[in-house]
Amino acid sequence: MRLSSLFTGLRRQKPPRSEIWPIHNDLVAAETRLRKLRRGFQRVSRRWDRPIKLRKLYRTVTIAAIVATASFALTWYFLTSPWPLIPTVKHLAAFPNCGATRLVGLAPAYMRQPGYWTHNDRDGDGIACEPYRPPLRH
Repeated sequence: MRLSSLFTGLRRQKPPRSEIWPIHNDLVAAETRLRKLRRGFQRVSRRWDRPIKLRKLYRTVTIAAIVATASFALTWYFLTSPWPLIPTVKHLAAFPNCGATRLVGLAPAYMRQPGYWTHNDRDGDGIACEPYRPPLRH
């Protein structure tokens, strides 16, 4: 007796092909099955797309919050500035370094005047971005 003949009764019988893939002559039944399949695929797709949509929403809300905060801060700064609008804008443009201060026409800048930033005042005498003077030799 062969070994394969022992397991022939234990093999799972395959169902007829028409039960697995029903061939519909009825168009209404075919449409119903198609709609059920489509709903199943959409359900799975929604589950996988949810984190992507949440990330997009989070990114949009974050950008909107940053823009709103920056707009509020700039508006507040312009409204509370002791100078008119144009000198205030020049003062902000002069922040990075003395080259920017000279570019907007505020150099040399004196303390409490537009264009004066403490990090641009190297010797601490109250005049920022002053012309370079070589030290005196004795």
